[in-house]
Amino acid sequence: MKQVITTASLLLMVLTVWAQTTPKGKDDKQKETNPEPVESAEAFRVRNMMLLSTDNNIMPTVDTRYEGLQGTPYFIPNWSRGQVDLTNGTHQTNVPLKFDAHRQSLLILREKMRDSIIVNPNQIKAFTIMDADGNGYLFKRYTGLTGDKQLSEGYFMVLYEGKNAMLKRVNKLFKKADFKGGYSADIRYDSYTDDVSFYLLRPDKSLVKLKKSKKAVLDALSDKKADVARFIDEKKLDFKSEYDLAQVVQYYDSL
Repeated sequence: MKQVITTASLLLMVLTVWAQTTPKGKDDKQKETNPEPVESAEAFRVRNMMLLSTDNNIMPTVDTRYEGLQGTPYFIPNWSRGQVDLTNGTHQTNVPLKFDAHRQSLLILREKMRDSIIVNPNQIKAFTIMDADGNGYLFKRYTGLTGDKQLSEGYFMVLYEGKNAMLKRVNKLFKKADFKGGYSADIRYDSYTDDVSFYLLRPDKSLVKLKKSKKAVLDALSDKKADVARFIDEKKLDFKSEYDLAQVVQYYDSL
């Protein structure tokens, strides 16, 4: 494209020099008396680009294939009422909250100030956020966890907590659009998708990642495997619900 524009500019320079050196006739003297309006640089650029588009089909176009963003980074998209328990022992109740699951950050809406703030995670012990149906979800931070340090930097939803705890990690993955180039996946939108995992938290603060299956649970609680297996069968737990995991761990703590 640069080569084509340079050629056009060179042609304009040649025509300008030719006009300046050509003998003036009667018509030229008339033009001096009533000069024609001079074309601005911007007008010339636009006209030149239009000519290039016609002759060479290289007019820049806007790529309209991008379809925007799908999904949300938030656990609940809208502001929801809840409670925040701080490490200094104080509580903030009935405050508008949003949990950014992608960044593992808690936001509080300051209604009087008409803005929002991200709360320093080191100041948060736990928070409870309510959905539109009035269901409350408790999230906690756990310090001193062994294993993956990244897990200590975020929050866990508490499904059950006793001697052991059954926790749910709520995360959101971000993926950029991919529709340019010969090997693209033709995905024309950015997206946030759920990335959920479950952990058994033991008294020694070690985390055991669990799948929602009978085998995974029995392997994790193998020291009381027979009792746990009997409980699962009696309750006809199929682990389609995450709260089946919570029931089993609660029963395990009672043994």
